[in-house]
Amino acid sequence: MVLRCEVCGNPVYGPVNTVQIDGSTFQVCSSCARLGKPIRPKKEASQLNPKPEPAKKPNKMFDELELKEDYYKVIKQAREKLGLSQEALGRKINEKPSVIKLLESGKLKPDNMLARKLEHFLKVQLLVPAVEEEL
Repeated sequence: MVLRCEVCGNPVYGPVNTVQIDGSTFQVCSSCARLGKPIRPKKEASQLNPKPEPAKKPNKMFDELELKEDYYKVIKQAREKLGLSQEALGRKINEKPSVIKLLESGKLKPDNMLARKLEHFLKVQLLVPAVEEEL
C-alpha cells in the first residue's frame, strides 16, 4: 500500500514528512513539506531516560519517639497559660476547633506532625523518647 500526501494527493516515495499547516498536522511528501512547519516525532517514554528516584530513608526521629500519656493535660494547660480559647489555638495552628477539643479531652491522639506543631506553638514537650520494655 502506497502512502499518499495529505496535501497534494501524490504517492509518497521515500520518507514521509510530518508538518503543521495552520494548526493541523499532516503527513506530506517532500515537495509539500515546505508549506508547513516541520514536526519532529516525540520520543516514546521508553526512550527517555527518567532520573532514578533516591531511596527514601525512614525517618528514625519519629520512630524513636512516643506521645506522653498525659498529652491532653499538657496541651490544655499550655493553651490556658497563653490565654487562648480552643478556637483561637485552632486558628493559630491551622486546625479545626473540634480537633483541639478532641485532643484536650484525650479522645484523639495527635499524629507526629500535629504533635510537632503543637510543641512548637505552645512551647511544650509532647513527644518523648520511646522506652523499650524488656520481657
